[in-house]
Amino acid sequence: QAPGAAAQLFDIEKVAEGCYLAAARAQAMINCNAAIFVNSQDVLVVDSHSKPSAAAALIAQIKKDVTPLPVRYVVNSHFHWDHMQGNSAYKTGGKVEIVASEPTKQLMAQEGQKRLKAALEEAPKQADALRARMSKATSGEEKAFCQEQIRQIEAYRAEMRGAAIELPTIAFAKSHVIKDRAHDLHVEFHGRAHTAGDVVVFCPQKRVVATGDMIHGFLPYAGDAFPHSWAKTIDSVAKLGFDKVLPGHGPVHQNRQRMTHLRNYIEEVVARVAEGKKAGKSVAELQKAITVASVKSLQADGYSKYLADNLYKFFPNFGPAQPLQAGVNTNIEHFYNNLERG
Repeated sequence: QAPGAAAQLFDIEKVAEGCYLAAARAQAMINCNAAIFVNSQDVLVVDSHSKPSAAAALIAQIKKDVTPLPVRYVVNSHFHWDHMQGNSAYKTGGKVEIVASEPTKQLMAQEGQKRLKAALEEAPKQADALRARMSKATSGEEKAFCQEQIRQIEAYRAEMRGAAIELPTIAFAKSHVIKDRAHDLHVEFHGRAHTAGDVVVFCPQKRVVATGDMIHGFLPYAGDAFPHSWAKTIDSVAKLGFDKVLPGHGPVHQNRQRMTHLRNYIEEVVARVAEGKKAGKSVAELQKAITVASVKSLQADGYSKYLADNLYKFFPNFGPAQPLQAGVNTNIEHFYNNLERG
């Protein structure tokens, strides 16, 4: 996909009047969802995906399927690559403010370029693994899948080689409010969670909140997390007056059920990891002890099936044989390593 290409990478769903979720379709180099808020004269978009061409594709879809109004604001919910590397696509069409918390701007400046470099260095290994898999493929369907994944990885490398990280133009400590005739948009920092700087975008009139990766439809990624703080931060967000959640990945949450499941999962696994670490147990020992079947929060209301279904839908490279336990094991390792962060 060339920069500026308008391939349909998202499925746009109307959630409330003037509020939409652009759900990212599966890609080898994953894109995040985007939340879209249509104001009276312009548009606010939450998160900008893994590359400028993906953001350009969404801009084209917004103009075609949602509104001809220009994007005036982009919010980076946090500093991870798949939520902010497309920022530059929005800087080519008039004045656009990029909004983030102060910690997120700092982390983008400190880590963004380094992590992009590391990802570009890792990409050939991913492509080689797919070539090896393709050589052993027993069906034309699997061979075609591998070929397409390799194409996407190579296109990402070509596009992002030499790319620069576009930093926020507005950074705030606690909140930044955009008042409009259509509605108010509250960009708020409620505490450390998935990263040091996660923010949500809350629209009180439409009772909708966009949450980035603090609250989403996958098992949480905790490599940069604050394990003890995360559930408490979700509790703070839960005090807001919303009904629907626009997550950073996965489908719209039509109520608070899945948010509560995620919060309870984080709290339960962090507590078990902390107890085990205090008792002198290793990561490997805890990974044997903390199984999917033993985590009570995963058994509530079909939560483990919901997570597994989303995993296979949005990460087709894993295939249906990929166990949910692998994700739990990664969470255990990250929580174990990050317990002292808070």
